[in-house]
Amino acid sequence: MSLLYIVALLALLFAGIPVATSLIIVGVGGIMLAGVPASMVGQRLAFGIDSFSLIAIPLFLLMGNLMNASGITMRIYDFAVTMVGHWRAGLAQVNIINSLIFSGMSGSALADAAGMGTIEIKAMKAKGYTASFAASITAASATIGPVIPPSTVAVLYAFVADVSVGRMFMAGIVPGIMMVITLMIIVRWRARVLDVPIFPRAPWSERGRAAWFAAPALIVPFMMIGGMRTGIFTATEVAAVGALYALVLAGFYYKTTSRADMVGAFRETALSTGGILLIVASANVFAWILARERIPQEITEAIVAMNLSPLMLLLVINIILLILGMILDAAAILILVTPVAVPAVMALGIDPVHFGIVMIVNMMIGMLTPPVGLALFVVSNVAKAPLASVARDALPYVGGFLVVLALLTLFPQLTLWLPNLVYGTPS
Repeated sequence: MSLLYIVALLALLFAGIPVATSLIIVGVGGIMLAGVPASMVGQRLAFGIDSFSLIAIPLFLLMGNLMNASGITMRIYDFAVTMVGHWRAGLAQVNIINSLIFSGMSGSALADAAGMGTIEIKAMKAKGYTASFAASITAASATIGPVIPPSTVAVLYAFVADVSVGRMFMAGIVPGIMMVITLMIIVRWRARVLDVPIFPRAPWSERGRAAWFAAPALIVPFMMIGGMRTGIFTATEVAAVGALYALVLAGFYYKTTSRADMVGAFRETALSTGGILLIVASANVFAWILARERIPQEITEAIVAMNLSPLMLLLVINIILLILGMILDAAAILILVTPVAVPAVMALGIDPVHFGIVMIVNMMIGMLTPPVGLALFVVSNVAKAPLASVARDALPYVGGFLVVLALLTLFPQLTLWLPNLVYGTPS
């Protein structure tokens, strides 16, 4: 009877029912079967979003949307062109650097793909790149956003798994840089068969001018990490500071930001936040049913009884997550897997922060794998390219990310070294 709830949830998700609705249906059904008063639904919905750390999600989203509205994305693009545009397949390398910088502001893969992607794909197509190639590298580079801080996915995982948001942010830096290097190597290798022009090397005067215009965006990641490292801000407070900083840039520093753009940024933030928090609230109802039925404990006891090594357990979970990534979106995977898997991995001595980064990288690979590859859908629509050809061109990047995932799984210190350095080794 216990596992029936998970089976019912998967069936609803496969049928195309939205994640929040599926969670509510199963949660309410479980409460009715348990004979618990219906008022419990409202209590769990409210309790599910009654968290200080969740305030960071709308603030990070607002910061990214305001940066986008202020035109900072174009300044980041110009800066990246002057720095690496003269490399082989320079615009593709620019695409990757853009995502690295923009990820320090938005924390969202889809925001990167839709915001920076519009500029990047148009420029790449104008310079002779095929639409599918331009779209595929844009989708792949956009997945860096939720790995490198700030990350709305990391905040959600930290909330569900009850771990430190700050440690999750620090843990994502090295894996994110590994993903950047992997993409740059693959692009350079693929550039051998691409007949595309290379930008002339920009003089240092032009680089300096581009850096000056992009400086307000370039300092954001250092401001955030420095604020958390010195203890001036918590992860949630740094989100508030970042949103205020973006508001000042959009409203006063850059004179080109219109009132309509500002209103649009707030509207987009409200819509995105509503969708995310509805899922979180609904998930709390579902999680209560799981806890009442002792499903996490039963799974943990079963895994411990199998005498699996920590590495073998991570390999099994990786395979399951990669399969789920092909058919479910990231939010569904996070809500479904985290409450069940975290107690099991902790029972075998696996650090939940390390496991969280492994999960997030898995989910980002899922954004590049059909049939439910949301990043592929976004960029194929922007590039006006067939989804199948974009997915085919993205395969080398998926292969590269699988190598990164394997390294992160085998060597936990790649994720834990930096948070342990900053916050100390947990007792």
